Amino acid sequence: MIAHILYYFSDQNELVFDPMAGGGVVADTCLAFNRKCWSFDMDDRPETRPEIEPCFWDITNLKWPIIGKTKPDLIIFDPPYFKKQSNNYDPDGISGLTKEKYLEFLENFFSLAHVNAKKSTQMAFINADWRDFQNTPAKNETRVNSILINDYLRILNQSGWEETHIIQAPLSSERFQANVVSAMQKKGILGVTSRYVIMSKKKTSL
Repeated sequence: MIAHILYYFSDQNELVFDPMAGGGVVADTCLAFNRKCWSFDMDDRPETRPEIEPCFWDITNLKWPIIGKTKPDLIIFDPPYFKKQSNNYDPDGISGLTKEKYLEFLENFFSLAHVNAKKSTQMAFINADWRDFQNTPAKNETRVNSILINDYLRILNQSGWEETHIIQAPLSSERFQANVVSAMQKKGILGVTSRYVIMSKKKTSL
């Protein structure tokens, strides 16, 4: 997925900014595709991933970590997913925030990125719908317990970004094994099998 984003939305030698690097997939792919990359992550790993700089995104006081440097050509923002993955991420991360605080963080980050991007900068925002579907039949789900693509689009637009592409990216086929799918079908539970890559550009005027 990262390779496709780089291929279609960036050129060689352009600068890619990865604010939540995780395992370093963006940095590795940039190296293979001859792109420059600034990668940041809350876990400092100087011995194993020295190219990923330490950065903790304080939700109460967001600061851009590269003030004074050249502005990026492409931002690839793949944050921890809301709540459903909270047990798999650092307890100080954003995944365990409330729905309101999670969306507030995203909006604040989008606004900060808008200020620190140049006119031609594009942003690839990667995330998935979140619905509380694990034990709830699809017909009984309510909107109050969900974050959907229109929530992401709304806060992107409010932050000065305008979507140019909405790309569905299938999740691993191993995510739902056959017996799990069968059990969910019997209970009328509808799962999530893909995530979105929302490509955006800065609006010409707010």
